[in-house]
Amino acid sequence: MVPGEENQLVPKEIENAAEEPRVLCIIQDTTNSKTVNERITVNLPASTPVRKLFEDVANKVGYINGTFDLTWGNGINTADLAPLDHTSDKSLLDANFEPGKKNFLHLTDKDGEQPQMLLDDSSHVDDSVHDRFIGPLPREGSVASTSDYVSQSYSYSSILNKSETGYVGLVNQAMTCYLNSLLQTLFMTPEFRNALYKWEFEESEEDPVTSIPYQLQRLFVLLQTSKKRAIETTDVTRSFGWDSSEAWQQHDVQELCRVMFDALEQKWKQTEQADLINELYQGKLKDYVRCLECGYEGWRIDTYLDIPLVIRPYGSSQAFASVEEALHAFIQPEILDGPNQYFCERCKKKCDARKGLRFLHFPYLLTLQLKRFDFDYTTMHRIKLNDRMSFPEELDMSTFIDIEDEKSPQTESCTDSGAENEGSCHSDQMSNDFSTDDAVDEGICLESSTGSEKISKPGLEKNSLMYELFSVMVHSGSAAGGHYYACIKSFSDDQWYSFNDQHVSRITQEDIKKTHGGSSGSRGYYSSAFASSTNAYMLIYRLKDPTRNAKFLEVDEYPEHIKNLVQKERELEKKKK
Repeated sequence: MVPGEENQLVPKEIENAAEEPRVLCIIQDTTNSKTVNERITVNLPASTPVRKLFEDVANKVGYINGTFDLTWGNGINTADLAPLDHTSDKSLLDANFEPGKKNFLHLTDKDGEQPQMLLDDSSHVDDSVHDRFIGPLPREGSVASTSDYVSQSYSYSSILNKSETGYVGLVNQAMTCYLNSLLQTLFMTPEFRNALYKWEFEESEEDPVTSIPYQLQRLFVLLQTSKKRAIETTDVTRSFGWDSSEAWQQHDVQELCRVMFDALEQKWKQTEQADLINELYQGKLKDYVRCLECGYEGWRIDTYLDIPLVIRPYGSSQAFASVEEALHAFIQPEILDGPNQYFCERCKKKCDARKGLRFLHFPYLLTLQLKRFDFDYTTMHRIKLNDRMSFPEELDMSTFIDIEDEKSPQTESCTDSGAENEGSCHSDQMSNDFSTDDAVDEGICLESSTGSEKISKPGLEKNSLMYELFSVMVHSGSAAGGHYYACIKSFSDDQWYSFNDQHVSRITQEDIKKTHGGSSGSRGYYSSAFASSTNAYMLIYRLKDPTRNAKFLEVDEYPEHIKNLVQKERELEKKKK
């Protein structure tokens, strides 16, 4: 070799190894509930081949190389959805890793199979494995804070395989843990699953690839019958019409729920399931303004699929202690006075008024969204509120319905002929209805099958509006990004399970209490900053009604088209093996 030729082969910007740029890789192990909120860091020269990255990661975590996948995570290189090749000699730089930045990766199951352990004796594994558990992953570009990286020490009473729990997990498509939480909740809802199975797909009428209810049927059948530890959700996301980049965006669970329900309603028009979503999830409330001088009231009837509950009142440094407290605040009226006075159509002038919301009807499946994400106008940043908010296993909603409003707002004396869901009413006695602001009359709204008959029976409300908790969707992380998983109670055995992407494990009531959020100590202004970042984000309750509470369909009760689908999916799984 000619002297100096070796130096000529090295790029000018890299005069020697010491100056070579390095690539920082932050890897989230999603294959186990003990590690899903933790991270592994690897710092390698940019010229390192991809296969060496796999070797280093395998050495750190104690897995056999080739039995796990590494996929891009947290929005980096979202166009490249395929897992990295563990045999590739391509350099990290050529494989689109970025020197000087955080490169986020997910360590996932390979072909739905759990990674194989390298050694039984953990003492032989690289010592640094014990130092790798730092905390939940932030998103690229997020501002680092102490609370983002605190280890959660979130232990479950037992970690069981699918064969023992009887449930199948869902593979995380790098950023779809929010989707997996919702899908598992719908799957564990007997009324939804049974109704979905009764719907029959007509292949002659539409493409199965774009049919959301059909792809949900297939997914639910696989969740019931597959022998794999976890199954893919790519066919479901494809039916949403999402391209690869949209699947990588971390959508809001509430937003996704509405998108999915809207799509199902469109597909189910003119079928037996046409009104299923409304029958199960839709409630009604009255948005009203009442003049304090003459009692004239203007109102509008609104429907809702979920009730958004504020964690902290605007301008307050203290959070609501419980869901019940937040619900009372939701219906607490406000006074419109001074510059905010209301123009009364009856008085023909601006008057002081009382504005508020009243619940008219609660749905069979009650969804409460805890508004943990807020905007800090001091720092001009989106923040997450980690304050403690307790929620009961059984929730009595009878105290939140005003019996006076159950005289139906659609009676002739209160209906504005100009709009079906808007109107006004007047009574000489109404101006005194709110003489005790803090009191809420107890009552109940019971709808008949036709939806036209309403019965008010104060003696029945305790039994008629008692709800039981069965799904807690949990968010771990900050406002910039994080991880979703679901804690769901099975109606088959009343046992709670954690559905954390690929991993399903048995948990206890004590584990549910840990998701209330907060920390021990005062509920002062700064308590949220030092609280656990793992807490409940959405709660779903089911009405306790023996006449409506359904059980899951048994295999011999399946409609014929579902039996055929089960057989078809089993054959496909055998072929893949």
